[in-house]
Amino acid sequence: MSAPQPTGTAPGAPAGAVRGAPGTGGVRAFLVAWVPSLLVVIATGGCLFSLSWWINGAPGGGASLGLVIGGSSVVSLSVTTVLSGVLDRADRLRALTVLLLVLALPVGALVVLFGPSRPGTAALVVAAVCYTAISTTETLYLAATETVTADLAPANWPETRTALLTQIHSQVDRVVAPAAAGAAISAGALRSVPLTGLAVLLAMLLVLRWGRRPLDAVTARIRAEAADPPGSPLRTWLKDAASAVALIRAHRDLVFLVRLGVLGNLVVFPFYAVLPAFLTAYVSSPRENATVYGQAAAGYGLGMLVGTVLLLRAGRGLSGRRALGVASGALAAICAVVFGVSLTRSPGAVVAGTALTGLLFSVLVAVGGAVWLKRTPAEIRVRVFSLRRLTVFSSIPLGTALLGVGGAAFGYREFVRGVVLVVLLALTWSWFAARRHLDED
Repeated sequence: MSAPQPTGTAPGAPAGAVRGAPGTGGVRAFLVAWVPSLLVVIATGGCLFSLSWWINGAPGGGASLGLVIGGSSVVSLSVTTVLSGVLDRADRLRALTVLLLVLALPVGALVVLFGPSRPGTAALVVAAVCYTAISTTETLYLAATETVTADLAPANWPETRTALLTQIHSQVDRVVAPAAAGAAISAGALRSVPLTGLAVLLAMLLVLRWGRRPLDAVTARIRAEAADPPGSPLRTWLKDAASAVALIRAHRDLVFLVRLGVLGNLVVFPFYAVLPAFLTAYVSSPRENATVYGQAAAGYGLGMLVGTVLLLRAGRGLSGRRALGVASGALAAICAVVFGVSLTRSPGAVVAGTALTGLLFSVLVAVGGAVWLKRTPAEIRVRVFSLRRLTVFSSIPLGTALLGVGGAAFGYREFVRGVVLVVLLALTWSWFAARRHLDED
């Protein structure tokens, strides 16, 4: 193994080069980027929720919705990975402004799409394009704001706090957006969801312009530290990918976290995705299934928020092998909770189990995210994090397909237990095989 690079130094950096470490700003500067990104994610999340509901109500909507969501996930991850180098080098204010303007186009189109007429084939095609455009641009926006907020976080914050706050948006969105959009749909005000989203996007543009000074300071620092000469698009992209791969391979803890993320995504998100089918063994009617599913979804999100609050207070001092041990323990505990839930027949146990899973997953996200922040230089952060997402998230479709097909063939409760046991065995082997090589710092 090549020797670990000093924290905040990219492989191949000149001796003595100063690299931008996470956390070099202040609370006010941090909030200038963090608050708009949180509001934007909630607003666009509500638009995606309402669009999913609208597509599902069309003839053959269930099948169409599955294709749209699956296809948009592939597109968003691929596009973000390809454009990660562009985001790393871009003027921070300009990049966020352009992405918000691009987001406004499909969100505005939903105001027209959500008309009184019955959706036909052409409307479904437009809906699919809007869903993919919103999902992809939102992913790009999150990738950009994740690195910006990490740069603007106060220097005295521990990495666990910064990692939590830079990655909490989707968890808050999972709780708030369905509740708000669902209430609007129930009240017969479907169009109010994209109208509100459009208003939020335009308002956040003004906020970013008002607070541009810290964003401009980050841009100036990153451009002063980066030494990437312009080249052909293909050569630049290959160089970007090579730099991200080289940094991950230079640190055994990052390689271990990639494996940990792949194993986690074989359980957490796939179990959440097949939960309505899993619940058929616990409830007696479709209406009760929907009720318990909603409670479980809210419980998961609330568990994430509770875990976040706890870690904001108690997350200091987690680094090196200890941090990786805590993250591995959190995944093992998630597996134990899911296994235990599969042994019961109580809907309340499922809700409590998903809430506890959310809490434990927040630990996994925060502790692992802190290690990634510590190891990754600011000027290539988007590239590295995009490669991480592409690699780790690729196991979600595999896990979902396994639980879906295997559950239908052998029973969801039984098959979930088998998958969980396999993941636990793989986690145990991976930890004992890697721990002696993991860094102590």
